[in-house]
Amino acid sequence: MGALCWSVVVKIGLRFSFFPEALYHILTLETVMLGNNQVSGVNPSHLMKLINLSTLDLSNNDLLNIPPELGLCTSLRCLSLEGNRFRTPRAAIIAKGTDVVLEYLRSRIPT
Repeated sequence: MGALCWSVVVKIGLRFSFFPEALYHILTLETVMLGNNQVSGVNPSHLMKLINLSTLDLSNNDLLNIPPELGLCTSLRCLSLEGNRFRTPRAAIIAKGTDVVLEYLRSRIPT
């Protein structure tokens, strides 16, 4: 009999103002849907530990900036950031999709 494979998806719509700390500890997490909340920030160093995280929806929140280190989350295949108050990356970059956004963020990491 093959090994069981767990897929973990979390959708939260309770007007969170922060990324729930407990989610950073679910290492099998694949999808986080935090759209339409009031999240004001994320910790990219914690997100990088979620090696199975492929979808992160942070659309329509209160993000004032996107940490460049988020670009190091190489497992992300879908990153939704639309509808936030940050100025960079610009909407034109966001509209080009996840790969372009992640590349843009990586290019902003100080060396």
